Amino acid sequence: MPFIEIIDRDATQEIREVATKDMTDGLCQAFDIKPEIVTCYYFSAPDYSYGHAGKYGENAESFRVFIKLHAFPRPQNAKESAARAITDAVVRAYGVTAKDVIVYFFDRAPSDAFHAGVASA
Repeated sequence: MPFIEIIDRDATQEIREVATKDMTDGLCQAFDIKPEIVTCYYFSAPDYSYGHAGKYGENAESFRVFIKLHAFPRPQNAKESAARAITDAVVRAYGVTAKDVIVYFFDRAPSDAFHAGVASA
């Protein structure tokens, strides 16, 4: 914990490798944690799996890279730093604009995270 879910559009392994390193580094700096506890999960959403602003697939105005960050609660300033670092990492790796990167935080209580069947709290 934490883990990052990334929904992208059929990115190459090279793009995901750069994104993984840079997102992990930025999150570790923002949250003052070690990279050994950060995991990234990638999910692809091709054109036919995406709609935005009432438009579907290739007709959608833009494809947004959606990031969900599951972590123990952090102060707002740490989340803001993490969001900026993750956004910058995705912009660099994917070549998209910052406007097309969406980061959502899902705070989890330590008692809600189980590793090997044991709660973290």
